[in-house]
Amino acid sequence: MNQSKKILMIDDDDNLVNVVGIVLKAKNYHFEFALSAVEGLEKIKEIEPDLIILDVIMEDFVAGFRVVSELRTGDESSEYSKYSKIPIIMLTSVTLKTDINFSEKVGTALLPVDVFIEKPVKPAELLGKIKELLSG
Repeated sequence: MNQSKKILMIDDDDNLVNVVGIVLKAKNYHFEFALSAVEGLEKIKEIEPDLIILDVIMEDFVAGFRVVSELRTGDESSEYSKYSKIPIIMLTSVTLKTDINFSEKVGTALLPVDVFIEKPVKPAELLGKIKELLSG
């Protein structure tokens, strides 16, 4: 079942991307990655993932928020409107760096993502959230 599920990770930490890739491939997910928000937006159009794992701080301090904004714009004329229902797991250390608790904003207009997880994350926790989002 997992083999047909495509997961795109957008994160500039190539070590973390490699580890998550190993874990997801071991569970038979199709894993793709992008190392920047700009590359990630292109990959979304290219592979049409079933789920996105997204960092916030990449090429700048709010790069991940821009990706979410593009995907969740609500504007039907946007080139990304057809991807607006893709579940997004925001996996980031932004709270540690800003002292702002973003997890309370999940699912709101401020942070329209499905799950917010602080780094470092345990593989079992990430896999559980992925399974939950892809089965629902």
